[in-house]
Amino acid sequence: MGTEKRERQKANRAQKQQQLHQEASRRKTFRLIAIGVGAVAGVFLLAWIASNFVGSDNPSTPNDPVVTVPVTLPEITAPQITTPADGTVTVGTGG
Repeated sequence: MGTEKRERQKANRAQKQQQLHQEASRRKTFRLIAIGVGAVAGVFLLAWIASNFVGSDNPSTPNDPVVTVPVTLPEITAPQITTPADGTVTVGTGG
């Protein structure tokens, strides 16, 4: 068995080694998490770029605005059926 000073030095050295190991482990965990978050963000960024900047081949979205023109139809009159006193039937448009 060594002196008290030597035992304190050994204990301090062991404690320092343990702290260095914990710190290295913490840095490694942080680095892995940062890489994972960056990868997920990169995937979302690529999807956003693709959806906004890649041309759409969808024909249901025309480039020209839709113009509506009112249409007026001529009046249609029903044919007039007349029966004179002699019993003959004539069909006319009434005009």
